Amino acid sequence: MRPPRLQRHHLVTGLLLVLVVSACPPERRDLTREEVASITFTRLERFESEQTFDNHVKQLEAIRNSLSTGGGPVVGCGGTGSDMEPPTQTPGSGEPSITNNQEAGVDEGDIVKAVGDWFVVLRRGRLFTVRQTEGALEAVSQVDAHAPGFTFGTWYDEMLVYGRRVIVVGYSSTLSATEIGLFRLDDAGVLTHEGTHFLNAGDYYSSRNYASRLVGGTLVFYMPYPLAWWGSERMMMPSVQSWMRDNDRTPWRPMLSRSDVFKPVQTTLWPILHMVVRCDLDARDFTCTGNALMGPPARTFYVSRDAVYLWVNPGYESWTVEGETRDAKTPRDSVVYRLPLDGGEPGALRARGGPVDQFSFRQNEDGHLDALLVATGKGDSMWGPELTPGDGRFALLRAPLDAFSPELTSLRPEDFTTLPGPQEGTLQNRFVGNHVLWGSGEAYDDSTTAGERAVWVTDVRAPWDVHRLSLGHTVTRLEPLGAGSALVVGENTLGLRLTTVALGEGGPELRGTLLRPGAEQGESRSHGFFFKPDGSGGGVMGLPLRFQGGAWSSLRYGSAEVSFVRVDPELELTTLGSLGASVEMGDDACTKSCTDWYGNARPIFYRERIFALMGYEFVEAHLTERAVEESFRVSYLQPGR
Repeated sequence: MRPPRLQRHHLVTGLLLVLVVSACPPERRDLTREEVASITFTRLERFESEQTFDNHVKQLEAIRNSLSTGGGPVVGCGGTGSDMEPPTQTPGSGEPSITNNQEAGVDEGDIVKAVGDWFVVLRRGRLFTVRQTEGALEAVSQVDAHAPGFTFGTWYDEMLVYGRRVIVVGYSSTLSATEIGLFRLDDAGVLTHEGTHFLNAGDYYSSRNYASRLVGGTLVFYMPYPLAWWGSERMMMPSVQSWMRDNDRTPWRPMLSRSDVFKPVQTTLWPILHMVVRCDLDARDFTCTGNALMGPPARTFYVSRDAVYLWVNPGYESWTVEGETRDAKTPRDSVVYRLPLDGGEPGALRARGGPVDQFSFRQNEDGHLDALLVATGKGDSMWGPELTPGDGRFALLRAPLDAFSPELTSLRPEDFTTLPGPQEGTLQNRFVGNHVLWGSGEAYDDSTTAGERAVWVTDVRAPWDVHRLSLGHTVTRLEPLGAGSALVVGENTLGLRLTTVALGEGGPELRGTLLRPGAEQGESRSHGFFFKPDGSGGGVMGLPLRFQGGAWSSLRYGSAEVSFVRVDPELELTTLGSLGASVEMGDDACTKSCTDWYGNARPIFYRERIFALMGYEFVEAHLTERAVEESFRVSYLQPGR
């Protein structure tokens, strides 16, 4: 459970989850081989009946009790985070997306979206609309993100738009449910609440990933559902409840039954239901369907244009089998699932190791799933990517898409290529065109030397040919600058450094570099960055920066400034300056979502205009050859409302 006012705060306190990991209690005995065989299945199939499902849950409970670990799971010992208490077009608009999405055609939830002549902003439990007029911006309206008259202890995190419909996503600690609020934007810029829907599940939060995607008119979520919430007695299955206008409330109605759940194909004593939920925004009524896979807690979630991929590995879960000798660093078996967005049957493959985060994946147009793997990936739950160690053991997987099946084929040795990599630091990785880049640095550490000052690059078509490029700084961000070049952002003792990498057929090559003395990133999430190409091989990028405040300042009150940099066709970098935030307004009357977990600063390139969102301000600017110059600014917060 997240503590009041500052929840999801494991790393904020500086303690990290690793302190809890070190306190995991030892188990008194090993699992027997018969126990393993009784709770682990060999192919992807659903439970035959509700009774079969209940019997399996009761059997797990009996085995856990006999191991005498003392109560339920703890964070780092099989838990799914801290929430263990019971219950690139803007779709429909034809406009380019202002969100730095991973996949073209797959929109991601963010804190600001463009809808025709309007910007819609989500901040601190409210929605705001800002109208774009010629040469100006006008703040028009604001409305609470919750259902009128009702609050449910929800942290509102991200937002999507589909036509004139605005979808707000949050997590309610009161109801132990994901909250989905639907609003309608009218021609005057006023938002009207249509309905709020709750899907009971564990907290989806990730320090890097996003809970929601939008592919056409299909809204896609990943949601964990810890079975430990309910024990063995007829537990409540994942369900939906709706609060409509005039406070019309529906009863909880199940999204799936026990016999819809796929059996665990990995040995786990503390399983969760990994749910992939699809909601049809084109339907007359808000309807959602889901797939649920029972498995160990660590997961990573990635969405291509036609499928959802879910990589599941044991993560922190600790147990041993009698007669086996296992080194603590030996990776256990993982499973990668493929769930088609058209509702077709899932397929799966057995693998080894795990990805760092969603950027470890790329569904390739040549019919493969490419994935950069580490030996002991922690998944992207909560702060998992920050706790995944850099120990030099990496591999590139190229899995044929037609190999995914219910039979769980094991990937062949030739599907993996062993790679070198950083020995320490928090890992970063990214696919750019046919290349994958990886390195390490500490985005949540005030040290500017943690991590290795190099980036590794290989072409997935010849993965054995690995290039290590020395940088002179760490790696805390990797971004594509088109298909043929990349940006590496990191730190050294002088400040923030940006380096471009050309990814030509002759091998990767370092090009331009730029130092911002005394600066650090003002936002670690991918959505804090945006690159606008100019058609010549260059373009302009925007990135939030801070010059004081420390590594956790992106979560605190106030906003970073937004810096703009020109990239020329040879990938040389020239700073254009920054747009600075005003001193943040005093009391914004925030009563919910009062920490900016998903950031509050964005560079925005829209309809040949340039904006910066900074806290409660919008700033428009224009570019000259040498500088970015402010045109005007407006505050969209209307105090007292």
